[in-house]
Amino acid sequence: MIPPAVILSHTQMGENVGAAARAMKNFGLSDLRLIAPKMEWPNDRAQILASGAGDILDGAQIHADAPRALADFQLVLATTARGRDVTREVLTPEAAMRRLRQASDAGLKTAILFGGERAGLDNDEISLCDALITIPTAPLPRVKATEIKASSLNLGQAVLLLGYEWLKSADATPASRTRRTIAVPANRQELVDLFEHLEHELGAGGFFFPPAKKDAMVRNIRAMILRSGLTDQQARTIRGMIVALVRNKYRGQ
Repeated sequence: MIPPAVILSHTQMGENVGAAARAMKNFGLSDLRLIAPKMEWPNDRAQILASGAGDILDGAQIHADAPRALADFQLVLATTARGRDVTREVLTPEAAMRRLRQASDAGLKTAILFGGERAGLDNDEISLCDALITIPTAPLPRVKATEIKASSLNLGQAVLLLGYEWLKSADATPASRTRRTIAVPANRQELVDLFEHLEHELGAGGFFFPPAKKDAMVRNIRAMILRSGLTDQQARTIRGMIVALVRNKYRGQ
């Protein structure tokens, strides 16, 4: 069983990375990855706040973008505090960690993706994820534009809460495990390759019209594919189908 990785995107403050690492240590998580951090790395403030979790910081992987950071994962859940333009399944922290626990018990590589402090995750990052996690918070009264809203948690708090739910989910783990089937879910790199292949051919065929709506259309196509839960073999089969369709199109001309 492989615990989920914690992936922090475009983090601005070393203190938050350190607090996240400390929370990970508390709840048995160790794989930390950073996507294009906005602060200097390695970071002294992160080491101070980690307080005993320096080994997690020392082993942290740095990636230039989300596709690279997520390439080897087969199930990825994204945290977000607000809705997006793509319809996507939204899970509570408890339900999300149960899903990750089941996948990890089956031998799959899983990850939780957290956005940066200022803007959270962008739509392109979310388009690579299987479902969303929203942490419920108490409703707030109207506040002035200059006041801080608390509908979203501090990064370290969010990692702590989901880490706790991850550890708690072990209580529901069945005594016997279902034998893993031959079918293996496609990892993120296989899905990204499929996305790029399909989007290239759709663009060549004039599918994205009007051009101004291309980005939204791409995100919705990715969401449809992700909802289908493709296996690695199915992803390869679809790419073969695309090749055959394009080849036969030109053969008939």
